[in-house]
Amino acid sequence: MTTFGWKRKIGGNILKATSEKFSAASEVENVPINDAWLQRFKRRKKNDEENKKIRSAELKNEGVRLAQLNRFHDAIAEWDKALNLNPKDEKTLEMKAQALLQLNIPFPAVQAAERAVKINPTWWIAYQTLGRSQLGMGDLKMAKISFSKAIHLNPIERELWDDDLKWTLSLLEEKSKLDAENENTSDQDSEIKNA
Repeated sequence: MTTFGWKRKIGGNILKATSEKFSAASEVENVPINDAWLQRFKRRKKNDEENKKIRSAELKNEGVRLAQLNRFHDAIAEWDKALNLNPKDEKTLEMKAQALLQLNIPFPAVQAAERAVKINPTWWIAYQTLGRSQLGMGDLKMAKISFSKAIHLNPIERELWDDDLKWTLSLLEEKSKLDAENENTSDQDSEIKNA
């Protein structure tokens, strides 16, 4: 019966001998073994990221083309594919919000516009789209805040002043008048019931 055991090299240190062999091999190549692998990995990762950006831009442009043809469902599908590759693209999110508004789907439009604002809080167009989405939901106060932020970021844009904010303020005024009328009507009804 044979037994298993480690054989020792007599007269030398095994670790010292192997490290000398590896250092001699790396001096011949002038590139450490780990660095060559790391460089290939970084190059491949960089190429993958560049390919994702290129593919995302292609999908985004296809979505724009479809939106111009009033094919909003198809455009949103293309933009969703682009957002899967590049989720922090505020322009694609803003365009998606606009297309959702065109399809009269306000809640997802608000979500897309809020993500665009979160990614780039200094982009006035995202605030304008967010305000319009909030108007579609009937949230007049939040729309007023969003339009005010857009005006603060770009005060020379007349469309924000004349169309968006002015319209929102007129809607708020009408709503307050209706609320006052409803309150008066309910007070009169309660007085009639008590009499």
